[in-house]
Amino acid sequence: MTLTLPAPTLRLPHRRRSGRSPAGPVESALADLAAARATGTLYGSAGALHLADGAVVAADSPATPGVEALLTGCGRLTPRQWATQLAACTGSGRTLAEQLVGAGHVSHGELQLCQLTALLDAAYVVLSRSGGEPDFVPGHAPPLVLARPVSVRELRAAVGRRRALLDRVWPSPQVDTAAVRRRPGTVPRGCTRRRQAVLEAADGRRTPAEIALLLGRSAYGTVLDVRHLAARGLVETPAAAVPPQRSAAAPAPPSAPPPQRSAAPPAYDPSDPHVALLLRIRAGLEARL
Repeated sequence: MTLTLPAPTLRLPHRRRSGRSPAGPVESALADLAAARATGTLYGSAGALHLADGAVVAADSPATPGVEALLTGCGRLTPRQWATQLAACTGSGRTLAEQLVGAGHVSHGELQLCQLTALLDAAYVVLSRSGGEPDFVPGHAPPLVLARPVSVRELRAAVGRRRALLDRVWPSPQVDTAAVRRRPGTVPRGCTRRRQAVLEAADGRRTPAEIALLLGRSAYGTVLDVRHLAARGLVETPAAAVPPQRSAAAPAPPSAPPPQRSAAPPAYDPSDPHVALLLRIRAGLEARL
């Protein structure tokens, strides 16, 4: 079902994204739904946002760990225990949150923190990577919702801060979705245990999202760790490390040497730590303009 809402009295022609660029279709639709105090699910190509009275109560995306993946990934409960509690709340009149807390698997505060982490992770992906026109299905509610909903204004501000932080650390979004691997010959001196685990999981086949699922961690936090590692020159994308293949054409006949030209300045290596520092300084100066 395509989103159709009555036009407000004063419609802004160009909404601003939760950052600097114009808002995309999903973000614009989300703002309209908030103004209409809508209840239902907004579907984008990268995931879904669940609303109640115009506020966001949950979000999910295939690219980010959900509450189940976060709780089972960190060892708080097993997949079997999760399935048991999910089945137990069916027909019992209790919500999944009440069932999990009542069974003693997690405290109410722990569960709410886990839900908020999953919501912010998924919302960042949905608002940043969704393309095409969104769909809105009214009335649908997920099994787990936040006790305190997040307003759309708060959510857009949080997503904007996350975008800005990533750009300050390492202004290269290519590493966010590509498979990454440890750069050969590098020594991770002073690397935190958290980032060391990410570095060990970067095998050239896993993307940051897959590393987050493997470690049972926040998807955004893992992307942030990957950007920190990239800024220090510790990780790279395999595609960037493979030299382009030459065609198998026959060699050209020898010719006169080309005229001498002044040497062009060497291209900088963005994985060099010194270059990374200069790029971060430049990004900071540009942000002040």
